[in-house]
Amino acid sequence: MRRCNGKTKAGAPCRAPAGPDGFCFFHGHPDKAHALGQIGGRKNRSRLPEPPPAGSLTAADLRDILVDAIRDVRSKRMPPRVASALSQLCNSAHRLLQTADLENRLAKLEQQLAELASPTAVDSDPARSRVQEEPCGGTETQPDDADTPKSGDGAEGSKDGSNEGGKE
Repeated sequence: MRRCNGKTKAGAPCRAPAGPDGFCFFHGHPDKAHALGQIGGRKNRSRLPEPPPAGSLTAADLRDILVDAIRDVRSKRMPPRVASALSQLCNSAHRLLQTADLENRLAKLEQQLAELASPTAVDSDPARSRVQEEPCGGTETQPDDADTPKSGDGAEGSKDGSNEGGKE
């Protein structure tokens, strides 16, 4: 077997078998090396899975994506590194789904609370608004009590008809 008469980029003699012209295929056709390298690179390129349909993802959608990725890794259609990245993205999306769900629930509760606390809700129940306006307990001074002089001897309540503090 004859060796190629060409030289490598490092300057060493080419070790490939020579053709009839004394050169290997790549030294005999230098323009073909680049084109064949591109074709091989396209074949080796990893293919990403089909993107999910537009819209928000549910937990079931994320589960299906991960199941498909596991099957693709086991059948060698997807590199494990791509599946690992996909798994991390699904994990992040799942956490965001939970947070978004809690935010939506909180917003609905806040809206319901605001509707209950709005003035229109109080005005629709006249009995409730009357109770809120009237003071309760009777310990507060009435406007006519402010001008009444107090003697301090406990005889103030003797004329109210309760028979407390005085004799009949």
